Amino acid sequence: MNFEKLKEEGKTVIYKESESEITESGWDSWGKRITENEEVFVYRKIVTFEEAEQYELENDLLN
Repeated sequence: MNFEKLKEEGKTVIYKESESEITESGWDSWGKRITENEEVFVYRKIVTFEEAEQYELENDLLN
């Protein structure tokens, strides 16, 4: 993934973890994160900087 090109286009990548597989539109499976205590699916999505900021704000409110 060319992050410089994304930056020039005003875009970035956000990541999301889930205990189960998701089918939400726009999220691409990126792999699994496995530790001694957990195994989660990791997804990523290319979004504008504004969408990424909104995503972070929403996550901060939920946590």
